[in-house]
Amino acid sequence: MKAKLLKLKTIGSTEKLVLMLMLDYPTIGLFNLRAGEIAKELGTTRKIILEAISNLVEVGYVKTKVVSSCYSRITTLTPKFMLLINDEE
Repeated sequence: MKAKLLKLKTIGSTEKLVLMLMLDYPTIGLFNLRAGEIAKELGTTRKIILEAISNLVEVGYVKTKVVSSCYSRITTLTPKFMLLINDEE
């Protein structure tokens, strides 16, 4: 599955790293790490992570919702993305 993710041409390397982190997150809960936490995990800046998430929303691989009460973002993988990486060759 991750090999298919790495071969995607529609997104950059930072976006792929964010998606890999999301795929490693337990599927039971929602992925709600803050951009700063993701940046720390991946060794980059918060600004770059926010741009990556925006790009992922634009191509339709994730849906995101900002929760203003806790300044957090809830992100979910879209069915389009899951079909793309799970599709049998």
